[in-house]
Amino acid sequence: DSTAVNTAALAMHLVLVLCNAFQFGTRQMSATVIQMTSVERLLQLTELDKEGSMERDVLAKPPASWPSRGKIQFDHVYLRYSKGGVPVLRNLNISISSGMK
Repeated sequence: DSTAVNTAALAMHLVLVLCNAFQFGTRQMSATVIQMTSVERLLQLTELDKEGSMERDVLAKPPASWPSRGKIQFDHVYLRYSKGGVPVLRNLNISISSGMK
């Protein structure tokens, strides 16, 4: 009878060891997949076509007279970071005319 108890205890111990080994193996495989995905993404980024400089692109630079029309005006504006919070800007009045930079 003591042999059966010893065998059952050994079997339970081995089951727990195997469970821990599977858990460790799964964790290691997951970490490896994450790291390999990061490396793959970096390799993809190194193969991207280079973008042209914005200085050479005529359409990227607005003309010197820009903006020539329009106006932005704030009258008695209150701004908060969150709904119901204390206003961080109170009674803001500002007018930005065309041509101002």
